[in-house]
Amino acid sequence: MKETTMKSLLLAATLLASPAAAQDLPIAEDKLVVLACLEKMEISTSWPQCLDLMFAPCADEVPGTDTHATCLTGVRDEWKGTVQNLQEEVMAVTTTNGANQLLNLIVIWTDYVAQKCEEVAQSRTEGADSARLGCEVSELAGLTDEFAACLEGRSTAEYCEIKQ
Repeated sequence: MKETTMKSLLLAATLLASPAAAQDLPIAEDKLVVLACLEKMEISTSWPQCLDLMFAPCADEVPGTDTHATCLTGVRDEWKGTVQNLQEEVMAVTTTNGANQLLNLIVIWTDYVAQKCEEVAQSRTEGADSARLGCEVSELAGLTDEFAACLEGRSTAEYCEIKQ
């Protein structure tokens, strides 16, 4: 096992051992570890550590290869499913005004991510697909964290107006 993968597993075990409100949400354990890492950045974790956890399923693939891109596609699709599930939960608990704001933000966010990640891909002479997919995964993880924060009552976003 690669040293980075072993370090990621040790960090994951530490992060899962600490209580997190997101554990009550419909989020897979591997995603919870990433969210816990993101929430503890600047306190006890770092961006590279969170990236190692985020991309752990593809750690054994050679970056930039077709097999790496295929693996990242699977990771991206899992995060998309998590985002979709949480978005539905957020839409169900927010006010009509909040839900409308969220829908507008999702359209803007989707366009932003597509443009940003395409620029990341175009900046690479090799491994463009992996670069784009990695960008998309990290953006989806961030959105997952925001939706979890809304559902947990930690969000200050305007759309996160919970029904009374």
